[in-house]
Amino acid sequence: MVIFSQTSPFAPIPHLEGFDPFKCIYCFLLLIIFFCSKIIVTEKKQTAYYCSLPLKIDTYRGCSTRCAYCSLAGLRTGISGADGSANVQPNSIRYIEKFFYKRKTGMERALIDQRSPIQIGVSSDPLQLAEKKFHITLRVLKILQDKQYPCVITTKYPGQLIGSRYLQAIEGLQLAVQCSVSTEDLAMLQRLEPGAPSLEERMAALDTLNEAGVHVQLRLWPYIPDLAGNLEALLGMAHDVGVKDVLCNFLKIYHAGGTRQKINDAVGRDYLKTTHLDYRNAGLFQIASYVDQIRELSYVRDLCRTFGLNLLTCDDFIHTRNWGDCCGVGKYPGFTPSPWAYYVNGWRLNEHTTFEEYISSYDCPWHDEFQAEWNKGKLARSISGLIFSEQDKTYSRSW
Repeated sequence: MVIFSQTSPFAPIPHLEGFDPFKCIYCFLLLIIFFCSKIIVTEKKQTAYYCSLPLKIDTYRGCSTRCAYCSLAGLRTGISGADGSANVQPNSIRYIEKFFYKRKTGMERALIDQRSPIQIGVSSDPLQLAEKKFHITLRVLKILQDKQYPCVITTKYPGQLIGSRYLQAIEGLQLAVQCSVSTEDLAMLQRLEPGAPSLEERMAALDTLNEAGVHVQLRLWPYIPDLAGNLEALLGMAHDVGVKDVLCNFLKIYHAGGTRQKINDAVGRDYLKTTHLDYRNAGLFQIASYVDQIRELSYVRDLCRTFGLNLLTCDDFIHTRNWGDCCGVGKYPGFTPSPWAYYVNGWRLNEHTTFEEYISSYDCPWHDEFQAEWNKGKLARSISGLIFSEQDKTYSRSW
């Protein structure tokens, strides 16, 4: 079945943009999605209040890339096998066909009518090795091409897109490709991402896609400062292949699923005990302290500026987005991120801001649901620096 989630909008899922790492305690919802879905096409209100790209698709269940740091390790979906691919299964596309070609009403249809960009590759890589066999992502791209519908692909396998059939499918398509890379150190990259293409292959593919008119982005995700290698060299390579935006968010080490041990095995030491960073408990996982994040992200920002690159982060602790969307696609022609999402619209929160003041002038498909959660104080539970007033149901920002 497809999930256009009507579940209560708790804090965002941890691997998505728009997530505050210090307060989210409801990430178990991800398990429900994985065990219940065929193709996942979500307008998940628990993320849509924060993330400006609420329509999301996973064309596969499971992932064969076997990243040591996988943010789903604490919410594992049963990936197994020598190459990690035993439980990688294709999702059906008939539901996305239904919502694009048949269904005329509903929140999802409203988002499609508003041309809210679709993000492909939320919980598994849409261009992983299984794509060579099943071509589910290719079929989705053809649907989007038919509708000239904007989309964002998040992947470590951009080379799959430069095959002739894929280049035909994305011709004229409003497309942004976010290429994930965790380190410039080639030996470390092989240990952290054993099933993924080499850095050289990824950069070469981005170069070809850029020449084909695709918006290419570097997704430095997760960012692990002491394992990232020569960051200046990596940013230089990204610049040379046409990247203009760098998306960066810190490593989260989940308590469950053996994530810490997988990282230790990859780097050959107890990472948390030997890193200079101060990792702190944040509920389901550990993450570098606020002070560490500010310092390290400021360093990345300054390096980016030397190459004329924009640095974008979810929480925007260093204020580089100026309330633009986290993925930076809002400036691309044909891309219209949801304007009511907090990480775009949060500037409206000042002192005792009411819901109507926050949402005014926006045609939000889940206005009433959003207001109900607003009145429960859910926004303040999930976003660092927000203060909820139970008495008058208003929010204030502490910064």
